[in-house]
Amino acid sequence: MKTARTLTVTFVLLTYGTIAIASDSTSQVIRREAPKGITTTFYTCIDKAGSDTIAIGACLTTEKTTQDARLNTTYKALLGKLHGKAKDQLISAERAWLKFQNEDGTFQTLLYGDEIIDNLDLSQNEIFSLCKRADELDRYLSIANGL
Repeated sequence: MKTARTLTVTFVLLTYGTIAIASDSTSQVIRREAPKGITTTFYTCIDKAGSDTIAIGACLTTEKTTQDARLNTTYKALLGKLHGKAKDQLISAERAWLKFQNEDGTFQTLLYGDEIIDNLDLSQNEIFSLCKRADELDRYLSIANGL
């Protein structure tokens, strides 16, 4: 009897959770997994795009440009704050990160496939990766500014 009740409660919770997730907007679903630096403009764009894959692709392209610029700006600012061994190590670390990004991107392309939705997922992964790196460099810049 206790097992049947537990199963019933579990089923009700799973059903409620599925309904709650289904009612979330696309941007809310993305936001749950996104790093902190993703722009609000991106989320607004995604919600406006609805299920239009071309519009979603445009949102992703714009956000990728934004995150790439953010990463480059932060990297240059951090590079300007460092000297000697720390500066050399940042350059080395950034090169290693870029190499990893390229290798991981190649792997993901093979893994995901070549459907439109796969390409959108790959773009989102790339954007999240750029954003996470920019967030890390922002944190390092804050530390370097305290030196």
